[in-house]
Amino acid sequence: MKISKIYSNKQFKNVEFNNDFNVVIGRITDKSKHEKDTHNLGKTLLISVIDFLLLGGFDKNRHFLGEDIFKGQIFFCEIELNNGKYLLIKRSVDNPTRISFKLNDYKLEGFQQNINWDEKDLPFDKARNKLNEYLGFDVLPWPYRKTITYFLRSQQDYLDVFKLNKFKLGKDKDWKPMVFDLLGFDGDIIKKKADLEERQAKLDYNISILKKEAKIDTSEKDKIQGLLEIKKDEKENTESKIDKFNFFEKDQSINHQLVEDIDSRIQILNTQRYNISFEIKKIEKSLSTSADEIDLNELKEIYDEVKIYFPSELLKNYEQLINFNKSITQERRKYLRENLDELKKDFNEIDEELEILETKKVELLDYLTDMDSYTKFKETQKSLSKLEAEIIRLEEKLVLIDRASEIEGEIQEIQHSLEEKTKEIKSQIDLRKHTEIRRIFNNIISSVLSAQAVISISQNKQGNVEFNANIQNPQSGEITAEDFGTSYRKLLCMAFDLSILIHYSRNSFFRFVYHDGALEALDDRKKIKFLETVKKICKDYNLQYILTLIDSDLPKNEKNEVIQFPPDEICLELDDKDDSGKLFGISF
Repeated sequence: MKISKIYSNKQFKNVEFNNDFNVVIGRITDKSKHEKDTHNLGKTLLISVIDFLLLGGFDKNRHFLGEDIFKGQIFFCEIELNNGKYLLIKRSVDNPTRISFKLNDYKLEGFQQNINWDEKDLPFDKARNKLNEYLGFDVLPWPYRKTITYFLRSQQDYLDVFKLNKFKLGKDKDWKPMVFDLLGFDGDIIKKKADLEERQAKLDYNISILKKEAKIDTSEKDKIQGLLEIKKDEKENTESKIDKFNFFEKDQSINHQLVEDIDSRIQILNTQRYNISFEIKKIEKSLSTSADEIDLNELKEIYDEVKIYFPSELLKNYEQLINFNKSITQERRKYLRENLDELKKDFNEIDEELEILETKKVELLDYLTDMDSYTKFKETQKSLSKLEAEIIRLEEKLVLIDRASEIEGEIQEIQHSLEEKTKEIKSQIDLRKHTEIRRIFNNIISSVLSAQAVISISQNKQGNVEFNANIQNPQSGEITAEDFGTSYRKLLCMAFDLSILIHYSRNSFFRFVYHDGALEALDDRKKIKFLETVKKICKDYNLQYILTLIDSDLPKNEKNEVIQFPPDEICLELDDKDDSGKLFGISF
């Protein structure tokens, strides 16, 4: 498949492409604008128009054709099919999901629009399938849209040789199986392995939820089953009591609780309360009694009356005794008050506990002395409901444990399958079916850079495929820093695309490639070598090459003279003199 023409019903620079080598050039007359957006000329927009006509997705809020100025714009694309016939495609901006086709045995003259369509206004998905039929590719199990971006490389698609910009936010399985197929292997193995990994990740998540949130432990299954059997026995016994209306065993349990638990505790607390009360009364009485005081004047008077001498030294000793007695009494009273407070606190706590126990005792005695058996029946029914709820909980837990065991078993099976797929991928790689593509790739790079290059396939720690394209040092064989430069990475991308086209040139497949800004940042000698190599490839393998560039990227010879392209190689020339020099004849 090659592109023959691109044209429109409104202002647009209609393009007729050569069958082999094509140049889209933008000429900058105002060099002060060189650092500005030269893409406004339209050389980069043309790739989007081609993609639109080859039924790429269209979001009017993100695509430049969604601008109001393009209302009413209709585009036409004539492509040369691999069977020698020509297919005309019509798609409008106003109705982008309705596509028309016309199949001809010959190339149309000029840019005809009044066509008697074979298929008119087909719905979008049906139109894609129809175009897939028209193209009639006989390689790869993929629809044409999956691989087309490798042959419509925009500036964003030079960042990685194998992973295109449209796959940047996607998963590996969206592009790796296809690249594996492109290189001659069975990409379905990679897809199946990726599906298994996704399934395992989902199961790992489910099992983690069960173990963390539902607190499931598969090793506890027998323990849960034992608890379930006990609860079922209790339930059966309780149901039997309800059926017979027999409450003797429960009454017996309540009697045991009353006698051995509550009454015993009440007796102990009453004894403690009595002892504390006795101590409180003793302290209070002691505190209410005042200490005896001695009046020294009265004592001296008595001595005078009996005519006994009362020496001053004796008076001093009495005073010391009185002071000592007062000091001892104050200290003792302080201690008694502290002890009294502590005893009263204990007394109150015992009183509160006794009140609670007495209340519980009354409730249990009410149950025993209640002559209405229906009240007892209701209490036993409540016990039955609790047992049933616990049984349901345990049964549900067993179900979850069984489910967890199933998941763990499935994970083990998946892990086994992943190991098998990893081995299958290794076996595929060992077949080296990409040998010819790798040889072609190396020849292209070698002819341009005079250095060896290699496409390699390996497996990472998870057994997944990794694709690499590197330039090697001819002396050491080691990977050089050259393959990390922007210009060299771009060369690797272009060489890969050309290698695929050359490899499948004997089959029905794409026979064109569009490289936007292919010569940017390359050394002049490399530019000349690259152009020579591409032109030879187009001639030898009947391929169509479309190159875009601005005139400042034109190569120079050894005399520093700009090498111009012959007029017959230039399919479209744009300039910045005014809007008439732009692709759409307008600025937007």
